[in-house]
Amino acid sequence: MMKYTKAGAVTPHDTTDQTIDTKYGTAIDAIYVGVGGNMYLTLSQDSAPVLFKNAISGTIYPLSAKLILASSGGTATTATDLVKLDTGGKYD
Repeated sequence: MMKYTKAGAVTPHDTTDQTIDTKYGTAIDAIYVGVGGNMYLTLSQDSAPVLFKNAISGTIYPLSAKLILASSGGTATTATDLVKLDTGGKYD
């Protein structure tokens, strides 16, 4: 099981980078979903967003994401109480 050393609340936004590790500027390592719904996000090595439907409440998803989009082209993040998690490593 991963040990996370940093956490922060997520406010989905279409252009705000969700980087949590300011030392290395790495993308987040996981997302905790407080209240289930859809997550519309761009993974750290991708240029286009992808929709994860029906993310389950109380689940940690090991996704390296750089953007968690509020809405774009009619698709939206509907999951709430999201928490971004980081292991603190340089090459996560």
